[in-house]
Amino acid sequence: MKIGCVCGNILNDENLETTIPLTIFPSNDYYDVLESNPKTVEELVDKMPLGSMWECGVCGRLYYFNTGKLDVYKLEKEIFDDE
Repeated sequence: MKIGCVCGNILNDENLETTIPLTIFPSNDYYDVLESNPKTVEELVDKMPLGSMWECGVCGRLYYFNTGKLDVYKLEKEIFDDE
């Protein structure tokens, strides 16, 4: 799959020079899985609700594949400057 970033970069999960694929999961879902008392690491991993996110290798925008839509996030600026 390919996505055109706002900066003009083409995101493609097969090209790691332009796209950084990330695997994420919400904290609430993680704790729900832990409370189900998985017996093995494999069981924990199998129950983990994973989501996908891509980071643009050019501008750093994050593309989160949400249920039925694509959310886009851009970091405004660094909070701390090297002074």
